[in-house]
Amino acid sequence: MQKWSGHDDDRRSIIDAAYRCLSEPHTGPIPMSAILRSAGVSTRAFYRHFGSKDELFLALLREECDAITARVDRIAEEAVGTPANQLAAWIGEMFEVIVEPVHQLQLMVIDSDEVRMAKGYRETRERSHADRERSLVEILGRGQRDGSFPLTDPDSDAIAISAVVSRVMAMQVPDDPQRLKQAQSRVLDFALRAVGAFSPK
Repeated sequence: MQKWSGHDDDRRSIIDAAYRCLSEPHTGPIPMSAILRSAGVSTRAFYRHFGSKDELFLALLREECDAITARVDRIAEEAVGTPANQLAAWIGEMFEVIVEPVHQLQLMVIDSDEVRMAKGYRETRERSHADRERSLVEILGRGQRDGSFPLTDPDSDAIAISAVVSRVMAMQVPDDPQRLKQAQSRVLDFALRAVGAFSPK
């Protein structure tokens, strides 16, 4: 039993080391040896968990995307208030991510050129977007069924709203809370107009 715990610790150490190495100023690709040195593990330990550096970088991407998906899934599962309230909470949760220092750093790493060049990056990113949008489809479907979102096509609108959220978030400065609040409000207004609803009070 202890053996597997040690293996899990190695995997965590490698992932944490990759985040550290990629977030520090550097020129050119990060050598695998630098990540292993930072993690304090051997090459053999690395290959027990990852087939290549690309696989490691995709694991960083999946981990961050899964964490965000879990947060928005919780909003759909808890179903607090009206569908409009839930839509506002979903958008608010997405904006909240970019103001949290830990997530800021992790998002910067997974959006770095080196991670983007990993084989399978685009497919993994697309899958993560679909996972994230699943909870939004559920919320929009509730509004469609109770009549509060009369114009919605849940599948198409979830893709459109998610895309707008991503695009607007990418243009924000995390340490400007007033501008962030205004941007979040504009995105919510867009989403509510798109589905034929009014802003939640």
